[in-house]
Formats: sequence, C-alpha cells, structure tokens
Amino acid sequence: MIQRIQLEQRYHQQAMQLFSIPLCRHAFFRFGAPVLLALIVLAGLHHASPFSTTNEALVKSLPYILLPVAVFLGELFNQSRTSLAAILLLFSYHIIQTWLQSPLSIPFTKLAYTVLAVALPLNLLMIHRLPERRLMTRSNVFFLGAVLVQFIGAVFLVNLLASFDLTLIWQQYLISFPLISRLPVVIILLFIAVLTIHAMLVFKRNHPHDHALFIGTLFSALTLTFFHYSMISSVAYSVLSLLLLTNLISCSHELAYIDQLTGIPGRRSLDTEIKHLGRTYSIAMLDIDHFKVFNDTYGHNTGDDVLRLVASILAKQSNNAKVYRYGGEEFTIIFKGRTQNDSLRFLEQIRKQIEAYPLKVQDHPKGEHSMDADIASTNITVSIGVSDNHKMDNPYSVLKAADKALYRAKSNGRNQVCQRLHA
Repeated sequence: MIQRIQLEQRYHQQAMQLFSIPLCRHAFFRFGAPVLLALIVLAGLHHASPFSTTNEALVKSLPYILLPVAVFLGELFNQSRTSLAAILLLFSYHIIQTWLQSPLSIPFTKLAYTVLAVALPLNLLMIHRLPERRLMTRSNVFFLGAVLVQFIGAVFLVNLLASFDLTLIWQQYLISFPLISRLPVVIILLFIAVLTIHAMLVFKRNHPHDHALFIGTLFSALTLTFFHYSMISSVAYSVLSLLLLTNLISCSHELAYIDQLTGIPGRRSLDTEIKHLGRTYSIAMLDIDHFKVFNDTYGHNTGDDVLRLVASILAKQSNNAKVYRYGGEEFTIIFKGRTQNDSLRFLEQIRKQIEAYPLKVQDHPKGEHSMDADIASTNITVSIGVSDNHKMDNPYSVLKAADKALYRAKSNGRNQVCQRLHA
C-alpha cells in the first residue's frame, strides 16, 4: 500500500499565513526595488549632463565586466537560469553596442532594433521552461544554440528586408510615437505582457531566477523603449548587472541559512544566533515522537508534510521566540529574556496543539489512484526539553542541557515537556 497524507484545509490556511505573507513582502521588495531603480535611471538620464569621455568609456565597459561575473556566480551557486539570462543580456548588449549605434533612420539599424526588441523578451521568457541544472547540460546548450540560430536568421532577414521600402508597414502596423519612444506600440505592449508574467511569478513563487528574469526584462525594456536617451543602454545594463549579482549573493545566503524543506531558519542560522543571546535566555529542543516509524509507514513525502506542519505551527505560535530546524525531526526554539519556567506555558500549548491536530491519511492501492480510497485519521505527538542559562555561561551547554531534558521526556513516555533540573 502507498499511503499519502492529506492535510486539512486549516493547515493550508496556516501555511499560507506562515509562508506566503512574508514571501510576498520579500517578493515586493524584490519587485519594487528594480522598478524604483529603473525610474531613477530614467529620470537621471533625462536631466543628466553629457558624460565625460573617460566616464563614458567606463560605463560602457561595466556590463562586459559584470555580466560574465554573474554567469560565473550563477554556475557556482547552481543558478543556471540566471546564468542563461546573463548570457542572453550580455549578447543583446553587444548587439546594441556593435550594430545599433547609428541613427534609427537607417533601415538596417531600425530593423535590427525592432527584431532585437521582439526576440529578447521572448527568449528571456523561455528560460522559465528550462530545468535548473548546470549551465552546460543538453537543454541549456540546445537553448543557447537556438539563440545563435535566431541571430543568424535575424541577420539574414534584416539584410534582406533592408533593401525594401517598408514605409507602409511602419505606418500601418508598426506604429510608434517618436516623442515618447522609437519602439512600435505593439512591441511595447509585448514587453508589458512579458513583464507582467515575470512579476506574477515573482509574487507567486519568488524563485531566484524569477527575479533575475524580471529585472533583465525590465531594464532591457527600459533600454529599448527609451533608446533615444544618450547612454541608456550602458547605464541600464550596468544597473541590471549589479542587481543580478546582488540577487545571486542574497539567494546563496538564503540557501545557506534557510531550511529548504520547512522554510524556517536552519542549523547554520542557529549557530549564528546562539552567539548573541543576551544575559537571560532559554533554549528548547523539540522532537517528533516515533517519526521514523511514521516515515516508514506512510512514506517520506508524508514525513516531509509532517515536518512542514510542525514548522508552521511552531513559527505561527512562536510568541516572539525564534524557531529553527535543528536537523531531521528535531527543532530548536530560543526564548530571549525568559527563563525555562517562563517558557513552559508556551511549550505546553505547542505540545497540545500538535497532539490535537488531525492528520488525514489517504490509502491508495499500489499502482492505482482511485478517488474513492479509504481515508483515516491519525495524530502525531512531540517531546520537548527546555533549559535556561541559569549558572551556565556557554550557550552550547544550555543547548546540550535542553537535549538531555528532551531525552528524559522521551524516556518518561514521550508527548511531554521536561525542563532541566537545576542543581
């Protein structure tokens, strides 16, 4: 039999409150900061005096330096989609600097500008469909090869069409308002549509590459929409390069300090926090009872759901305490400014809440996925040990004392809270 846990709607609501709201706030920061910087770049270029020759050369060279660094860091931190976005943006920047420096009144330049404005956002959007693997895997190499084929085809097409009079097409189908932008309105709408998709993905799931693709599309749209601004491409691409690097570094920090399964801080965060606890504090160690048996009975996916559930209850009812996943089925709770006696009431509430929580388990015969499978209820319990720093100077000694209290709680029959016995 293959068992699969089905958590009740109340848990999903708790999980949404626990994870989605902070995630949306974080996503809003990731969404709002690039938009604000884009507006600052646009306003600055609108009112700025011309760059000196030295500064202009420096700004023009920055994307050539920063984007390869983003490619390298993306590969180093296993963020291949961000690396692909950086490669694509570097290629587009090179096209702008090489082919689009002559006036747009020249047919070849205008066609190349238009084709780039169509191809770039669509290719950035396609990166979402690629798996998050190493850069030189088959799917990523195929994508880069497809981009190269597009480039060769675009060169041929632009050279071919440049010899024709396309005035009627520009006037009837590719209408633009030169006082605002040289880009046709329909392509501006394309950029808006793609940006909307990226923004929705940032708010919905907020993966590292979602942010990278959003800022890449945003600043390339800024560049091509306001192409008549002097130095727009160099300044915009320099800013987006810095944002890509910042995103990579911040995401690598999150991967190091946040437990990916439960979404709460992990062991490394605990090791950092435990060095700054103040004069009075208590530490609790929590362990899910018979978790190995539960895991073996219902499967690892079910066990993962249980870990997420316990993490959500702990974080939602933290009562100003800080919760960490210590490892496996163990969690650590830190109470600053509280003795173990002050913490007991809260820990007992947590124990009772977890014990009373009904888990709906649905059984499926092996190889079948019937909607009429039997559903049974089960419960989990936790054992908790707590210690404060009374007559103890080393926080790791307090942690060890809490672990001993936890062991005593399990030895005494589990599903209870035990505190350190003061000498």
